[in-house]
Amino acid sequence: MKAIIIAAGMGNRLGNLTEDKPKGMVQVDGRELILHAMDFLSSGDFSERIVIVGYQGEEFSSFLQENCPDVRIIMNPDYKLGSVRTIEKALPYLDEPFLLMNVDHVYPRRMLAALPTQSTGLTAICDSDRKLVADDMKVALNGDRKVARIAKTLEEFDAGYIGMTWCGSDALETYRKAIGRTLKTQGDSANVEAILATLASQGHGIDICDLSGIGWLEVDTQEDLTHAEQVLRSQPEFLA
Repeated sequence: MKAIIIAAGMGNRLGNLTEDKPKGMVQVDGRELILHAMDFLSSGDFSERIVIVGYQGEEFSSFLQENCPDVRIIMNPDYKLGSVRTIEKALPYLDEPFLLMNVDHVYPRRMLAALPTQSTGLTAICDSDRKLVADDMKVALNGDRKVARIAKTLEEFDAGYIGMTWCGSDALETYRKAIGRTLKTQGDSANVEAILATLASQGHGIDICDLSGIGWLEVDTQEDLTHAEQVLRSQPEFLA
């Protein structure tokens, strides 16, 4: 299996922290976000770790080459567009089961063992113990407990998406085709989660993996960063 990290965006909501560096190089409690992601993946049996960079791509690539020399780096020159364009750049490498994740989330290592990496289908990783706000990605389920809709704008929902998708062997071709279909129907501004929305709208069965109770941290704004650092400093066991 592979791990694919989306790390191409500009991180505008972090303000001056990303004026001269990509979001993935912003430090959280003294360690860059991308290295937190690598720490999370370190206990998994991944054949390849792929990082898709864009904004400040040369600087980011140099950092990765120095600190994670075995990582495959993919450049996305269209980083100002939606993140569906970012995953599109990895199409040639979506040839075996993969875990897709965002660089601006900090996950504890124990979460990795709970992921559905033996599943051959498609799974959205969720939780249901957070109070979701407007910018959170929300998931509504159908009667079979499959994903019916996924979007930030949902008013009725059953869970929150936590920034990870598992794609098993039987879903690889379906997911690859859905990238192009999403671009065609929703355009360049679509986010990567719109791929799941496209598949759900066509009746494809997308499972959920509910990881409520484990906890994780998002670093999308400076307020998020302050909170994340407070948690990591007050709870040294959080990342275990």
